[in-house]
Amino acid sequence: MSWFKALLYCFTFVAVFAISGYLAMRFLIREEGTITCPDIIGKELSDARRLAEKKDLSVIVSRYEKRKDIPYNHIISQRPEPNMAVRKGRILSVVVSEGPLLVSIPLLTNHTLAYAEASLKERYIRVKQVINVPNGTVGSVVAQSPKSGQNIVDEEGMTLFLASRQKTFYLMPDVIGKPVTEITNELEAKRIKHNVTYVDRPGRPVKTILETSVPAKTLFGGDETLEIKAVGG
Repeated sequence: MSWFKALLYCFTFVAVFAISGYLAMRFLIREEGTITCPDIIGKELSDARRLAEKKDLSVIVSRYEKRKDIPYNHIISQRPEPNMAVRKGRILSVVVSEGPLLVSIPLLTNHTLAYAEASLKERYIRVKQVINVPNGTVGSVVAQSPKSGQNIVDEEGMTLFLASRQKTFYLMPDVIGKPVTEITNELEAKRIKHNVTYVDRPGRPVKTILETSVPAKTLFGGDETLEIKAVGG
């Protein structure tokens, strides 16, 4: 029986050696085909693809997300995560930022406001503010901010300066108790629109002013209509 035990020991040794060698070879082969996943977060998509290709990896976009804090077409996240061990030929799945998008500002001066708004809308640029200025051809854009040729983030918006008629202002005098005819003649001479309403006020002088829609010592525009209430009779 001693020879049988010796043969069994010998067979066991050979089997263990063979299995160990097989596992070691599998491990070495697997290690040779494994690389460290590169960190491509924050990189522009084309740069990320070039970096991945150098590692025998490829990149696909799983989805796009609108992000104000990450530039357009830059990587937000990746799977597998950076620095993980991955096999060569692995596909990296990434989420890419949609914006904010840098857009070129068109030339808008000497065009109408409608044309300017349509041009900006095509580029997804909003009109932030329209400021009326008393010079230039009425109804046309005389200036813009930022200027044409510059690049801005699509959500920043534009300020347009629009030529309009110069507005005249008047300081309202104290006319309470004064004759209506005297005041209306002065208003007509200055082409100020006005409307007179007569009411009964026993004991008050007829055709004198009781109140106005604009208080005394207050500025009002020349295109406004001044409402006057006076004593009828």
